[in-house]
Amino acid sequence: MSVSAPLIWSKITVDGRSFQRLPVRTRWLTEQDDLAEVLSEHLLEMEPGDTVAISEKVALLLEGGTVQTGDVRVGREARLLASFVRPRPGSRGLSVPEKMAYVLRKTGRVRVYAAAAAGAVGRAFGVKGTFYRVAGSLARDIDGGRPPYEHLLFPPFEPEHAARVCAELEHRLGVGVAIVDINDFGGSVRAVSPLSLPAPTLAAALADNPLRQRLTGTPFAVVRPS
Repeated sequence: MSVSAPLIWSKITVDGRSFQRLPVRTRWLTEQDDLAEVLSEHLLEMEPGDTVAISEKVALLLEGGTVQTGDVRVGREARLLASFVRPRPGSRGLSVPEKMAYVLRKTGRVRVYAAAAAGAVGRAFGVKGTFYRVAGSLARDIDGGRPPYEHLLFPPFEPEHAARVCAELEHRLGVGVAIVDINDFGGSVRAVSPLSLPAPTLAAALADNPLRQRLTGTPFAVVRPS
């Protein structure tokens, strides 16, 4: 058993089952890298039953799923709406005008304005997160617009696309593969391959965010039943 650039295995118990998790540190990755080749480079030996969890942000970067901020037309409407966003600590959310403009174009003005109105009412009663619940998954999950990727937006994968990527990588690696969007505030599993742990189990096994991507440069994790 060996994985390049090893950190520390940590253990978690989910519904009575134990799992070991190993975040995998990589070199600096760019749009020119190939995801399958990077995984083969950094995961030197796997075991049957392993699942490789891949940060959705890195999967988007390497699979060509990003959007250049310079390609997003930002009008006064997007700037005004973005100025009212109060992101949680450590996140800029839709306070980035390019992200707001992209969401307006893809989600539609009616839904975004309805979400803004609902959010204002929710805040008046001390209820947080109403805007994103009404605006939908794109508004909630779009990333980017901040260093070191201030020039890029990361709209979430469509589930079918993510599932295809996972299946192709599983064929290459011979173990389960999942694309995950996990952070210190929670997250979700975007898609899994046939050999992967089930999405609910994997989400629980990664709930404490062992990847810690922003701090440690570990966009992958090996999850192993123990």
